[in-house]
Amino acid sequence: MALEHFYNIKEKKKNNILDAIEKCMQQYNYDELSVNDIVKEADISRGSFYNYFVDKNDAVETLIKEKIKTVFEKFKECIIKNDGKLFDGVYDGYMQIKDMLRNKIFFTIMKNLKFFIEIGHKILYSKGYEEELQGFLDWLLENTVEGREIFKTREDMANIVDLLIALISNITLKMVIISDKNDNNYGFEYKFNVIKKGVMS
Repeated sequence: MALEHFYNIKEKKKNNILDAIEKCMQQYNYDELSVNDIVKEADISRGSFYNYFVDKNDAVETLIKEKIKTVFEKFKECIIKNDGKLFDGVYDGYMQIKDMLRNKIFFTIMKNLKFFIEIGHKILYSKGYEEELQGFLDWLLENTVEGREIFKTREDMANIVDLLIALISNITLKMVIISDKNDNNYGFEYKFNVIKKGVMS
């Protein structure tokens, strides 16, 4: 993850650097992407880059960690909007994220999506991210109908979250790789409903 100095800079500058990393990931295959590409897009010096990150991989992991945080916040927002119903909120949240992918970066980021998902899984299940993930699980237990009435422990909720993460990752990867411009969910609704029915019955 980013070095401490990165988190001490102004929020606007931090966001500009993260935006630059994302733009570079849209333009290049990961293996072709260089530190020079990032510093040029971010309009910072190589020296500044190495004050913020260990290397290119560190920079990209930092971006993905921030994206995961944004996704969690989107799901929280959608769960609240759906009166605390976990599955309704997750469904609503994923439909919005899917539309964002299609409208914003669908064709440019597809070459790196598998890489994004692999690093995302690595971050989610890493020891260093455990505290944040546990906090999200606690939030779900306290703020969802299912968390209060069905899933009584973090472990129970974690099992459901694991299933939903796997489903969303798999369907998103299929959606982008196949590059179908039609509104095809590639079995998302069916598989999602199978999980929901299995949990709720």
